[in-house]
Amino acid sequence: MTAGAHRATEVPQRTSRLHARHRARAARIPSAARHSARLALTITAVSALLLGALGGAAAVFTDRASAGAGVGSGVVIAEFDATGVTNVAVPVTGLLPGGTARRLLDLSNAGTVAMSALQLESSAGVSLSDGVQLALDRCSQPWSADGATCGGTVTVVASDRPATARIGLPGSPALAIGATDHLRLTLRLPESAPTGAQGTSSTLSITVVGVQRAAQHR
Repeated sequence: MTAGAHRATEVPQRTSRLHARHRARAARIPSAARHSARLALTITAVSALLLGALGGAAAVFTDRASAGAGVGSGVVIAEFDATGVTNVAVPVTGLLPGGTARRLLDLSNAGTVAMSALQLESSAGVSLSDGVQLALDRCSQPWSADGATCGGTVTVVASDRPATARIGLPGSPALAIGATDHLRLTLRLPESAPTGAQGTSSTLSITVVGVQRAAQHR
C-alpha cells in the first residue's frame, strides 16, 4: 500500500514537469517567429532594389505626386522626400518622324534625408514605344523656358535610348537635402519610324526613385 501510494504521487509530478517544458517551448516560439519575419522583410527590400552594391542595407521610400505639362508649358516639378517614389506625367503630342520634343523636369529633394542614389524610370504608352528615343541632359542652372539653352554647364546624363528605360542619376544635385536637379528630356522620333507613329500623342510616365543608405549600427 505504501509503495503504491508513492507511485501514484509520481504521475502528477512528471505531468507537471512535461507541461512546464511545453510552456517554455511555446514561450520561445513568438520570439523566433518575429526574428524570421524581420529577416524576410530585409531580404525582400534589398532584392527589390536591384541597384547594385551600395554597401549596407538600402530602402526605397514611396510617395506619389503628379504634375501636368503641355508643349511649351514650362517645367514639370517633381519633389520627393523620405517617403519616396514620385511619379510625374509628361504629355507628348504631335511628334513626326525626325521631330523632337523637349520637356523640362526640376527634381528637388524636399525631404530631410540625403540620398545615396537616384534613378529615373520612364514608361511610355503604346504609341510612344514604337521607336521613340529619349535623351537626358542636366544644366547647372535653370534651363531657358523653351529648354533650348542653359546659362551654366550642360552635362549629358543619358544619350538616345528607348523611351522606356531606367536611367541612373549619378552626381545629381538632388542627392542633397533641399537641392534641385535641372533636367531636360528630349524625345525624338527617328526618320525611320513607321507611318503609323506619325502625329504621336501619348504620355510619358516618369518615376523618380530616391534611395538612402540605412543607418549603420554601432
